Amino acid sequence: MNKLEIIIASLTALVVLYIFIPKDKKDLEPEVTVEENLPLVAWIDTQKHPWDGTMRDVVKIKYLVERENTIVWMRDMTGRIVHVTPFKVSPYKHKPNRVHEYVWRLYETNRSEYIPPGDYEIIVGTNINNTNNYWLPITI
Repeated sequence: MNKLEIIIASLTALVVLYIFIPKDKKDLEPEVTVEENLPLVAWIDTQKHPWDGTMRDVVKIKYLVERENTIVWMRDMTGRIVHVTPFKVSPYKHKPNRVHEYVWRLYETNRSEYIPPGDYEIIVGTNINNTNNYWLPITI
């Protein structure tokens, strides 16, 4: 064989090996550690109102999503549902569960009404009457 043929065959083999050898793919989503003993955490915070710039009260809720179509309900102590998340959250396809954060505005907006101070219950699950739901009492 000619030296030129050997060089071309070697370069072709290197290119084919480079194409077919699997590469480590970086996961673009950040790693989130889930604590099984705290599937639902909520705290009262403030947020700048987008229209007038004043600071308003909100409740930040961080919850574990284990099943598809997970919803968050807020219920007062009389049993009346005062707020429901406007969307459903499902786990990622390549992970068994995920942690999602939701902001519950206590002031009146286009999508929510004013929430007076009192005792409330936050419920996370797929059906409000399910026994597998997570719930957390909170005082506002």
